[in-house]
Parts: sequence; C-alpha cells; structure tokens
Amino acid sequence: MRDLRTIRIFLSLLFMAAAVAALFVGNGVNPLASGAEKVQIIPSALAMTMGATGFWLVATFMFGRIYCSTVCPVGTLQDSATWLRRRILRRSAATPPAPGRSRLIRPFRYRREGKLRFPVLLAYVVCLLLGMTGVAATIEPWNMVRAAARATNPEAASPALLFSAHVAIGVAFAAAVLLAVWLAALWGGRRFCSEVCPIGTVLGCVSRFSLYHIEIDPERCTNCMRCEEACKTQSIKVAGRYVDNERCVRCFDCLKVCADDAINLQRTRNRRINPLMKKRLDGTEP
Repeated sequence: MRDLRTIRIFLSLLFMAAAVAALFVGNGVNPLASGAEKVQIIPSALAMTMGATGFWLVATFMFGRIYCSTVCPVGTLQDSATWLRRRILRRSAATPPAPGRSRLIRPFRYRREGKLRFPVLLAYVVCLLLGMTGVAATIEPWNMVRAAARATNPEAASPALLFSAHVAIGVAFAAAVLLAVWLAALWGGRRFCSEVCPIGTVLGCVSRFSLYHIEIDPERCTNCMRCEEACKTQSIKVAGRYVDNERCVRCFDCLKVCADDAINLQRTRNRRINPLMKKRLDGTEP
C-alpha cells in the first residue's frame, strides 16, 4: 500500500513537467507535453470531447480524488509547499521556541469542512453561464497556470482569460494568485482544494461515494496521531477513527507515516471507535 504514494509522486511530477513544458514552452517541445492539456478536466469539457472529463469522473467514483494528487498542476504546486512545510517542522522540532513564543507552523490537525466551497462553485457556474469566463478562470487550476505561462509563451493564454489583453498585468495577476495559493498551502495545507477549487468540489461530491476509500482500522490504531499530522487536507480525525473521504485527495501520505499499518485504501468500511472503547478492547481500564 505504501508504494501507492511513490507512484503518486512519480505521476504528479511527470504531469507537472508535461504541463510546464506545454504551457511555458509550447506543445511541440515534446510528445508528452502535447497531451498534457488533453488529460485535464476543464479543457476536455470545453473542447466538447468529454473524454478526459468522463474518465476522471469514473476514476474518482472508483478510487477517490486521484486527479487532484496526480494530474492537477496546482495540486502539485501545493505539494511542494507542504514538502517544505514538513522540513520546517522537522527543523523546528529540534530547536524549541523561545519562552513565551509559539511556533508559527504546527502539525496538521483535523478541521471541519469549510462552508465556502458550494457558494464558490455556484459563483463559478454563474460566471460561466453569463460569459464571464475570465473571472471563472481565476479559480480554475489549469487556467491559473495557463495565464501565468504567457510570460514566456504568448500563445498560452486564451482571449477569454482575465486581463489577457494586457500581457504584463495578466501575468502579474496570475503569478500573484499562484503565489497566494502556494503560501496558503505552506501555512494550512490544501485548503484551496477543499474550500475554493470548483473542480475539487465536484470531484469531492463524487469521491464521497467512491468504491475504494481510506479507512482506519480501530484494532490496529495506537493513537500515535502521525496520520492526522500528515494529512494535508486536514480530513483525518484519529479520535473516532474518522476520514473525510470527500476532502481526501489520495496523496497517501497517511499510509506512509503509519507504523502500525492501521490505515489503508480499501473497499470495506470499518466501524468507528472512540479512544475509551479502544482501551477496553486492549484489556485496560479507561
């Protein structure tokens, strides 16, 4: 199961390299780059082919939001921030903070789902229906990167993108948006994916009913909290052995850090259990 994370990282870097090459250099730079846009959900939907869109909807229903962790360029961008975040946490753990001061960056903890995602999705759809595609494109991952790519590839941006008529302003605006998303990931994980991104919201609704889901085995779990601290979407709650599979982006970081093999991607559902019951099952008094 832990090999799933290695496969996911390899695929995300591969698709990220293809996307950067296609957008910032041009589709002709490499055969792989020419297919980078074809596997994205929004370009597929706008081209009316629906091939990639249908594939990812089926894949999400089967395995969850693997699109968000492998193909989405903004998702990989955020993963670079969480990678740096882990390095900062490891270094800060070796050097305690000064008296009276608290750490700026702390391990992740479970957080309830936000209430903005469906209003944002509604605003996104309304903008598309009203022809305000430039506004909608500012929160759609592929077009966010596409707008920034105009800095080196003038043909990258569509006339429908916001500020596309003014190259310098458009590139600066897109770069500022991407930087804000990266900094937000450094501070609080993948909140953009679970609270803002319209694609993530739609895939999350499908992932809620996915055939395979992340589950915590209450018999094996020892309350070490490593999976909760590693969850970049903050969707794992060790107390209660709960995983919010609607927000989970299938990064499989939790599978790697669990030393007890208590968390897995599986079809069966595990019953929830509270810490007091866990102690009784272990034969100790609560």
